Parts: sequence; structure tokens; C-alpha cells
Amino acid sequence: MPDREIDGARIHFRLLGPHQAGEPPILLIHGSTVDGDTDWAHLAPLLARHRQVVVPDCRGHGRSTDPSATYSFARLAADAAALIRALGHQRAHIVGHSNGGNVALVTLLEHPDVVATCVVQAGNAYVSADLIEREPDKFDPDRVEAEDTAWRDEMIAIHGPHHGREYWRELLRMTVAEIITQPQYTPAMLGRVDRPLLVIEGTNDTVNATSEHGRYIAQHVPDAELWRPEGVGHNVHHERPLEWVARVEDFWDRRGTAAADAIYRLGARDHGDPRTTVFDLHVVPAPGTAALAGVVLEEKQHRAALDAVRGATLEDRVTVLIDRAGWALVTRGVTDVLAAPQDRAERLTQALIGESVRTLDAREGWTRVRLERDGYVGWARRAALGTGPGAAVRGFVSSARLRVTSDFAEGRHRAGGTLLGRLPFGSRLPRVDEADDWLCLGLPDGGGWWVDRASVEGMPEAGQSERDADELLGRFRRFVGVPYLWGGRTPYGFDCSGLTQAFWEMLGRVIPRDADQQFVAGIAVEGAARAGDLRFFHARGGSEGDTAITHVGIALDEHRMLHASGASGLTTINSLRPGDPDFSQDLLARSCGVRRFGE
Repeated sequence: MPDREIDGARIHFRLLGPHQAGEPPILLIHGSTVDGDTDWAHLAPLLARHRQVVVPDCRGHGRSTDPSATYSFARLAADAAALIRALGHQRAHIVGHSNGGNVALVTLLEHPDVVATCVVQAGNAYVSADLIEREPDKFDPDRVEAEDTAWRDEMIAIHGPHHGREYWRELLRMTVAEIITQPQYTPAMLGRVDRPLLVIEGTNDTVNATSEHGRYIAQHVPDAELWRPEGVGHNVHHERPLEWVARVEDFWDRRGTAAADAIYRLGARDHGDPRTTVFDLHVVPAPGTAALAGVVLEEKQHRAALDAVRGATLEDRVTVLIDRAGWALVTRGVTDVLAAPQDRAERLTQALIGESVRTLDAREGWTRVRLERDGYVGWARRAALGTGPGAAVRGFVSSARLRVTSDFAEGRHRAGGTLLGRLPFGSRLPRVDEADDWLCLGLPDGGGWWVDRASVEGMPEAGQSERDADELLGRFRRFVGVPYLWGGRTPYGFDCSGLTQAFWEMLGRVIPRDADQQFVAGIAVEGAARAGDLRFFHARGGSEGDTAITHVGIALDEHRMLHASGASGLTTINSLRPGDPDFSQDLLARSCGVRRFGE
């Protein structure tokens, strides 16, 4: 096991895995009062399958000396940077846990030139009040001697053979003195970081999670990623080792080179909303020429990606989906649009019969589509689509001037004949025939269904009046009691934004699909809400001005609103005025604005 002399100390370390010219190694920094093997011996061999791994004992820990008897995150970070250079590397993937996470963070900010990527687990960027209050007693040698002999014995076993049996007491004193004073990084300091960062913090970490130290770091470092595994404490790498390895290696694969990180940042900054676009690019390493591979929706994304990696030698293997996209009409009354091509994937939204889509990609009975109505992207069952020439599909949509206004229009093979199926509220189809109280609606497959004339009406013109909105709300009240359905937009079940989108579409305006998108697209309302305005709400636990919009409802008047409520499981009416029978304190606390579409 080799050593290196660094600034008066002999730093001991282990080397594992193959050295690959030009490839940064992994540097694993252990937490307080232990050594490299104690924290990392179980994971280092797994990480060393594809990369070289360096596992040092920090100065004054394990086999590493510390003649000056100093302990500071800044000193240990300088040692880490010097060790990387001493081993002949320009940069390394820095990984640190607990106090080692603080050392990794300090290395990132003070020695960025040696950092390829950084993983900070259970670290903190500033000293919160709870640390000052709690840590001195926790690290008090007399308390440990009396109450935590297992910890004492561990420290004696690790450090005693090299530093003396009673050294553990001095180590605790030095450690706590640093913990309650350092580090002290402001948001502005964190905002200057330009290296890829992954922050890991277990939700049950009593040291860090209570003050949300991990979230603080990730919020202020540009393009940082945050992983907060549920039900896990301080030692994520011990509690979930295989998941930890998979997460961290995926981070390195996606962001471990300058080109890969440039693609990630481009996607996150400009193309990161999978609801309305596709940007799935990655850099594929190769012994010869690496490649930029994957799929994007539009050519402008392809060009932007090539610009982002300009200067890197990469083979271009990017597929632009819209260049080869076909056209189709939805042939079922309603079909789910899912996040992935599998039955149990999340329902994103729904498409109604007669709506047009671009067919982007296909996979085992599924088609990735873009809904032309609102630009939403997801996966639909291939059997629910009827493909055809673009001109024919567009012609069908433009001729669809009747829409279903009843909950469901019953389709029959002739006027008053046998029931064939139901067309849901909001469906738009063309008129192909009529007889007395019956209309025949054309179907995407070329057939036709006869429906009661009273169940449909003609399409409105855009820009309806306030009186029209108020009248329509009277009709929408009938949906009170309809079940809440995530992604739903019919009387089979609505979600909150599906209901508001359906409302405004009935007024002749297609607004974006989701609550946060609707919030951005609408016109801010100063003063009292009026009938038809949309009220928005942030997530539970959010704050005033929080942009994490998660809920929306339709204003009935200044105080009351109609909304599809996931909390109650149905479409309901609530008031934001205290004292009203249907007043909701939760909604009032989360209210964050009113938006209007048109006048």
C-alpha cells in the first residue's frame, strides 16, 4: 500500500482497478474518526471494475501521519488536490461522505482544477444552529468514554496502532472544533461552481436532512443533481450499496467528461421538459472515436447539441424524430398517453377520438406521439391510432366542427338504432349526415355514428365574453363528484389541469396541459378573481412566490372555485374565504396567484 509525502504529512492510500491513460481516477474521501477502508472497502472494488480508485486515509487518520496536529476541511482538501497531482492525474472524480463530503465540497470550490466531477454525501455548505448545539456533546471524549464505548473502541482499533491508544480523544476535539465553524459557503459562492455535482442525502439523516443541507447545496450549485433516497439515514453507501453504485456510476457516465456534461447542461437548461419535447442524447465512449448518440425531437436541438460539443471529436449518431414522423388520428373514444411504453407507466394525459398526433417512434405495440392539440409528448398504444397521410389527417381535423357537450354521446349504427359505443365530452368530429333529432358524426376509420343532436354543438369562435364563461361554469358544475384521475380529461375522471384545460377549450382556446404550464401562459390578475379565471397553488410545504405549481382550479367568483382535487379524490367546490362552509385552509395557505386567458 503506497504513501506520498504531502506538505509534511505521509498520506497513505490504496489503489484499485485499471489505470487508463487520460481517464480520471475516483478519489474516495472518508468521514470523521474512521479511515478509508472503514468507509469504502465494501464499494471500492465494485467501482474499480471500470476505473482506477484511490482510497486515502486523511492526514491524522489511520496510517496517515499529521505532524502538525491540524484538522481542517481546507487542509484535507488541499491534501486531496496534491495527491491527485502526485499520482500524475490532472483531475479526479471526487467522492466524499459526511465530513469527507465537506472535504469534497471544499475541494470543489477551492481546487476546481483537479475536479472532473464531485459527489457530496451527507455534507453541509454552512454551519447550521443545530450542528453547533448538538455536535460538541456528541464528540465530547468524556461522554464517548462513558456512553459510547463501541465508538471509542473502533477509534482505538483504527488509529491506536499508528497514533497511540489515547489519540482518539485529541481526534474528537480537533474534529468537533472544525465541524462547528466550517465550512461557510454562501449561495453566491456555490453559484460559481462549474463542475458536475451530485448531492446525496438520506431523508432520515438526522445529522443533515433536518436542516436540508443537501437541498441547499443542490439548489445553489448550477445544474447540480440531488438524490434523496427515502427511509435512509446518514450512511446511504452502507445502507443501499448497490443502488448507490448504480446511481453514482450513471452520474459519471452522463457527466464524466466535458462533452457529456455539456450535453447534460444543454438538455437541462433548454430541453429538459419531457412533456413537450424529446432530448435523449449521450456521449458514447469508444477506444477510437467517441459518438454523440440518441434522439431529439427537432433539428434545432440537434444543431444546438453539436454546437455544445464543438471542439470534441465525436461521431454524429443523432436521430431527429420529427424528420421521419408520420401522422395519425386517435380512433378510440379516449386513450391514455403514458410516460413509457409499458402498461404500468405513469399516465401523463389522454387523447380523445379524432385528435391528431405525430408518430415519432415505435416499440412493441406502442407509439411515441406528439399531440398536435397541445404539443404533449408520450406513448400511446398503437392499436388506438389510425395512421394516414398528413394532408388527410389535417383535413379530418379541420372538418371536425362539432363537439360533444354531454358527458358522453351515445353512438348508434343508425338514428335510434343499436348502441355501438360512447364518445366522451370534448370530442370533436365532422358532421356527415343528419335526420330529425339525429346527427351522423364521421369517425377516423371512415365510418360514422349517429348521436342525439342535443349531445353536441358547433365549435365556438376564440375570445368568448365573460358572460359566456359564467354560463359555461354553470354547465361544468355537473362534474362535481366526478372521480379524480391523474392525467384524466373526461367525465370518466379529471385531474386538476385536465378540467381547466377542458373548460377553456369549450371557450374556444386551447391552453397548455399542466398546471405549471398554464400558470406561465396566463395573464396575471391583479385584484379579485372573476368567473373563469384560474387559481393556482404551490406544493404543500412550499413558500410564498414558490414557482413549483402543483394545483389549479376554476374561479366561480371572487372566493369559490371548482377543481378536481387529488386530496378529496373527486371534482369539488371549495372556498378560500374563512367562515364559508366549504372553506379550505390548506388551499388558502398554498394559493399563489390568479391567471386569465383572454378578455
